[in-house]
Amino acid sequence: LAAASPQPGPAERARADDAVAELLNVCQACVSRSGAAVQPGEAHALLPLGAYHFGALEPGDEIAVLLVVPWTMQMADLPGAVSGELLRRGQSKNITPAGADGLLNAPGLRVELRGVRLKLLLSQRIPMLPAPRPEAIVQNMAGVFAHEAATNILASAPDPELFSALLRFVRVWARRRGVYGGFLGFPGGTAWAICCAKVCQMHPNTELPYLAARFFRTLSRWDWRQPINLDRAAAQPTLPPDGDAAATPLMSVLLPIGAGLPTTPSLTETTMRIVQKELRRGYKMMQQVELAKAHWTDVYKEANFFQRHRHYLEFDFMATSEDIHASWVAFGKQQMQELVSLFEKSSSKIVTVRPWPDWVQFTDAEWPHATAVFLGLHLERDDDTQQEKGQRRSFDLREPIVKFLEAISAWPEAEANVNKFELLIKHVRLAELEQWLESRKIGETAQPTGTAIQGLSAQAQGRPPSLAAWPMPEELGRDAPPGHPGLQQCSL
Repeated sequence: LAAASPQPGPAERARADDAVAELLNVCQACVSRSGAAVQPGEAHALLPLGAYHFGALEPGDEIAVLLVVPWTMQMADLPGAVSGELLRRGQSKNITPAGADGLLNAPGLRVELRGVRLKLLLSQRIPMLPAPRPEAIVQNMAGVFAHEAATNILASAPDPELFSALLRFVRVWARRRGVYGGFLGFPGGTAWAICCAKVCQMHPNTELPYLAARFFRTLSRWDWRQPINLDRAAAQPTLPPDGDAAATPLMSVLLPIGAGLPTTPSLTETTMRIVQKELRRGYKMMQQVELAKAHWTDVYKEANFFQRHRHYLEFDFMATSEDIHASWVAFGKQQMQELVSLFEKSSSKIVTVRPWPDWVQFTDAEWPHATAVFLGLHLERDDDTQQEKGQRRSFDLREPIVKFLEAISAWPEAEANVNKFELLIKHVRLAELEQWLESRKIGETAQPTGTAIQGLSAQAQGRPPSLAAWPMPEELGRDAPPGHPGLQQCSL
């Protein structure tokens, strides 16, 4: 575990402490200038959140913290004030909105301060409000809810140190197997932490190697008609015998606050199947480890995503500066939460997607800052609809792509950054992707590969009113001529 998930060393911890202290100083200066009366327990410290709270951080991980401010303050102006003060003092860059975490959408920001990536949530404790429910969340209190949830998760584990070690292992496994990250419909860090705490509850006084095996055994056989809930009074599910797992509802993991807020609202049938498959694989590998027929590293071995599919979709987010690129990617993450769902709703009969929840940096000849996200494509080839021998079948993916572009074109900063950002969506084949990855590995500029499907042009603003308003060739249906290169361009 120490090799797979190393913890920050003394120098990095000291640098992180300095950055957190500087951020607190900035926040307190902004609160002081507001003139709001500060009560005990308000604006006195930055409270830890997420992996920072659980002791599961790895070197380079983002540190999430919470500042509770006076409930009489105007929250709408505070993120801008903190951002402005950070820029005035220098040593900070890549300031973007904090973004939503499931149903919780607390005001706040992300920033790289003194080389440390920080996520700051701003929140208030507003008296006389009822407990949060999925349909009624006061977002100005969302940060407090997040901290209460993290505190309850840690308190629910019989042995906090053992829980932290299990969570570190699960985070390594989930990241390397491509099932970590809410921005593409997979469980995020909070959901996996709750799962780990539940396993610790169900198997107290169990050593870490056996606890890891129980994690995979429990979740691979969980009856998802019942959500995972850390309430000890809740009824425990009856696990079906091995091999009896049938089609189940979507994975539901509840925050241990209020009426139980779901942590996986963007999970889809596609990502649920992928998670279940990886949990079953993990359980089988753990059985092999116990029999000395496999090594621990085989459990969390990197998935061969970039060699597994014949076809991929590549989403290139590019910009002229690091700050613009950070903001563009942050907005892109929000919109990509619905991407898999768009494919399920409109193209499930012709294609199944395998999203890979990771951002791949690369060097582009025109844009100094560029990252890419990939979706593997499994094309459904129905023998009854195959065209005559010698012809190729065409797969029309325009509808989900265009709907995604319609959503992402609403970036609030687009007009201020005309000609300074771009999004290019390409279809690439396996051989082209392997060449692209090899060029990236040796530090060469990525050569243009694949077929451009959609291009988001920064020169134009606004959105067309409907799908029919997009300029697309009409011959891209199933009767496309053999060898047709596909939809070349559709600029917004």
